[in-house]
Amino acid sequence: MRVFNQPAYVLIARPYSETSSIVEVFTRDHGRLGLIAKGAKRLKSKIKGVLQPFQPLLVSWTGKGEVPTLTAAEIDLSRIDLFDFELKGDRLVCGFYCNELLVRSIHRYDPHSRLFDVYNETVLELNNVKSKKSLADLLRFFEQSLIKEAGYAVDFLMESDGSSLIEDDAFYRFQSGKGFVKVNQASLNSYQGRVIKSLHGSNYLATELELIGPAKQLMREVLSQSVGYKEITSRHLFLTRQGLE
Repeated sequence: MRVFNQPAYVLIARPYSETSSIVEVFTRDHGRLGLIAKGAKRLKSKIKGVLQPFQPLLVSWTGKGEVPTLTAAEIDLSRIDLFDFELKGDRLVCGFYCNELLVRSIHRYDPHSRLFDVYNETVLELNNVKSKKSLADLLRFFEQSLIKEAGYAVDFLMESDGSSLIEDDAFYRFQSGKGFVKVNQASLNSYQGRVIKSLHGSNYLATELELIGPAKQLMREVLSQSVGYKEITSRHLFLTRQGLE
């Protein structure tokens, strides 16, 4: 099998040999896959500086096995003019968080063209310091898109019975495969209705600051029960590298 010039992003890379790496990429038409990048670790390698996270790429590969061989990689010049600067600080951490979610949540060779477009837009927004969307807005929308694409769509307006609207002042628990179940009072792992409803819609936007924290916690629980979310390691690794911990 040969594939040419597929729009893609590098998610992670790990050593394969002294001179080669295995790069995990997310492609528009073929989903997530691992590719052997032969010679990518050599100092004079032409693709060493290309295979970096958050750069819009065109990649080509060949092979029928679990991990095909990368044959070419170049920056997608049709998109690069939209990228103003290298991700830094919290925006870089957010980017790595999205990458980890993709690696942990979607199967290899399972196409998700819609999710690829959402990821592409997320990276663009992370690059745009003038964006009116907060980092919380971007992450909650990406998380919702990923859950839906993974086959775990969640209704943030209706109770688990499918007929009762979630009430602002009532409390609910999330149950995988069912949805939100009403409880008599606030308790461990329960959430107020207004927090749940703040996550409804294609454009999540927490206009009330007090909802941002609980909404984040709720999404972590939904991710944990649906796609097996675990606490990310990217933030710790990033801060350690920068000498901040």
